Amino acid sequence: MKITNPEIKVALFASDDVIATSLALGPLSGTVGTFYIPTGQYGGSYTGTAGNYIEFSGTLGSYSGGAYNITGIYGAKGGVDEDVDTIQNVVDGKIYFPELAGYGIPADELAPIAQHLYDAYSYGDGNYYTNGVSYYESHWQ
Repeated sequence: MKITNPEIKVALFASDDVIATSLALGPLSGTVGTFYIPTGQYGGSYTGTAGNYIEFSGTLGSYSGGAYNITGIYGAKGGVDEDVDTIQNVVDGKIYFPELAGYGIPADELAPIAQHLYDAYSYGDGNYYTNGVSYYESHWQ
């Protein structure tokens, strides 16, 4: 379950103030993942040649306004012509990638990997964000 509207409330129980929070940091804060961002939105350095997407790793940071900021970015590489988000060719329980010349990978093998893959975006401010919905949640649930 994801909390989309963090709140802080103060309740009074038997003359004791109790502060209740809905995890303003977000339940996924601290989770490490792999992120795919359109090349035009990535301003950092990366290895490889430019493709449609840049792939990088990082940690989901604080949660605000429906998004997590991504911290600790490392391992950025280009040359990714499609991200997993665009792979929806599931036939007979297998996913077919154009690069694999007709060979399908069983979807149940890719599903656990997709639990840690996320779309990323930037407002051009040098920071990167994700909505915290994994490719597994958006395509395989």
